[in-house]
Amino acid sequence: MGLFGKNKQKGRRSLTTPGELLAGDIVVLKERRSLPGELQGQQLEVTQVGTYQYPGSVKKELTLRSVDNRIYYLAINDDNDAPSLNFSIKIPRKIVLSIFDEEQFAQLWDPEFTTLQVADRLNEYTDWLSDDYKQEVIEGEGYYYDRDCSGDPPSEYQDDDGEEFRWHECTSMLDNNYSLSVEIWEDGDTEVFLELITPADVIAEMWPHGN
Repeated sequence: MGLFGKNKQKGRRSLTTPGELLAGDIVVLKERRSLPGELQGQQLEVTQVGTYQYPGSVKKELTLRSVDNRIYYLAINDDNDAPSLNFSIKIPRKIVLSIFDEEQFAQLWDPEFTTLQVADRLNEYTDWLSDDYKQEVIEGEGYYYDRDCSGDPPSEYQDDDGEEFRWHECTSMLDNNYSLSVEIWEDGDTEVFLELITPADVIAEMWPHGN
């Protein structure tokens, strides 16, 4: 029995796609090179489900907790031709300023698109990093909902129960599977994420938990 108490027999739901995952469910990942080493073979619990609303699109995001209490985020890209998963980690300010030059990073807020070079590939984050990034979004606008809106998407820019944010986005200049995003919230809080896109088949198993 795993840390989270695997018990398929008690599950009342059958999970066939990552988009069906809910808080309390369990995900087991395969040993795949497309995943960062720390996620290969990892067992994760879904602790929260939310939704990001961008112009013209809505994406479900899962918060995942590993057996050693690390937090990861998983956005689900439901492309019928090639569905994929977007794993990400949030990095604190002091790590951001170790990985990137501070003055160069501040140029993300300039009116012109910029590029970023990784100054220090810290061992803990090397699997999440490309060498160079190009900026593709400046001050994008969106909303975050602390619930799953995938079955009932909110209207465009509906903000009655969503939290507004703005964001910058950069993708790798060598491999589009790597990206970096910066989210700026209404209270001024700024969060930086390293992101990695993988095929959906990196998931070995899913099962409901605690039902």
